[in-house]
Amino acid sequence: MPSDSDVALLGTGIAPLLAASTFLAEGKSVLILNPEWDFFSENSELSLDPLWPAATQGISLDQVRQSLPENVLANLRPHFPGAIELWPAQGYQDRFAPHVRSRQRLWVQSLDHRQRTQRVQDWQEIEDLYLRSADAGFNPQSLDGAVAYHRFPGSSNTQGTRGSHSNPAPEPSLQTKGISLPKLCDVDVPRYRNGLREFIRDRMDSERVVTNASQIELTADGVRYRSGGTSHTSLLREGLMVFWTPRLTKWVLAQSRKYEVVPKLPRGVRTWEDWSLVSREAIDPTIVGSFENMVAWAETEGAPSSDAPIKSLAVLRAGALASLKSAEQVSAEASTWASGDSFRGLSRLCHDFLGWENYTVRSVRPRSIFEWDQTPKVESFSLLQGSYSARVVCAGDGPIFHVARAVREACQQFESLRIPQ
Repeated sequence: MPSDSDVALLGTGIAPLLAASTFLAEGKSVLILNPEWDFFSENSELSLDPLWPAATQGISLDQVRQSLPENVLANLRPHFPGAIELWPAQGYQDRFAPHVRSRQRLWVQSLDHRQRTQRVQDWQEIEDLYLRSADAGFNPQSLDGAVAYHRFPGSSNTQGTRGSHSNPAPEPSLQTKGISLPKLCDVDVPRYRNGLREFIRDRMDSERVVTNASQIELTADGVRYRSGGTSHTSLLREGLMVFWTPRLTKWVLAQSRKYEVVPKLPRGVRTWEDWSLVSREAIDPTIVGSFENMVAWAETEGAPSSDAPIKSLAVLRAGALASLKSAEQVSAEASTWASGDSFRGLSRLCHDFLGWENYTVRSVRPRSIFEWDQTPKVESFSLLQGSYSARVVCAGDGPIFHVARAVREACQQFESLRIPQ
């Protein structure tokens, strides 16, 4: 095992890999410590920003700007070793590369559901976004009736009764209104993550990429940990960066207590339910739709194919915002995250709104992701400031292009704050 390193990076997901790419490009020796067997088992990166109106602080114009194609590419490309393609594409395209897909973002509301106070407030937030987006030159559109309904991914084009037989849904022509923004992006996350991981593994000795690391402790001049049943110590010349996701909550809070540090805390941890449904309708791959606390789009890898209709609908549903203590119990509560609210929400989307008679669930998995106060710069705090610096970065999960941007800023901060040797 390595006896010393310039920088150690602790975390799961792409954040430590992105930071490693940055420091390796600067000629530094890097040690990556991951408490999981696999980098992506926590699955803490979203392919898009949900831009959900009921989020803690609403939807900001900066969030919209960061979802524009040029900004997404600017955040993702510097760290990635190969091509990242745009879709729709112009000219030659590597169809096996990760894709940044530009799609129309459509928010809809079924008017017969407006009596609920929270939904009225949510729609007011969307209408406010429409006004602010128009002032900013983002060219939003206002849609009504059948036009709004039929643009939504998975909307029914068949005649006859909509909804379930026991609960027929009203015809959409007078019951729906929508607001859309053009060309907001989502990212081909699996290809991006896997490509980055293999690139880092090719550039680093296997002993410097440690998975299933346990009993990680800070020492006076480095970090001590166990791997493969053996204790190891690495001296650090510059420092340690910790990318805080829910998986590391127990460790971060324990170290904060040990070193008498008051940590910067998130507002809470939200469970996002990642559903894959079989659609009876061909799904328009050019639109991402938002309904209540759900975001839906045509599920595809790479660039959507024009040869065969897509009939897999991805639905990302926002669960409740739980306390930070709940994040410490994520593994214990993994079997209880889905509730009756989950299935009632899917029923309102699929039966009442889309007009499906029934639907089939292909797969579902939870994602626990922190929600932080919106700040102009990435937040971090120091655990230890001695012969080296140990800092916790409060931005290791969420939309993948937000993570990439935050990691770059965190690396710059780390360089500016580290102790001169």
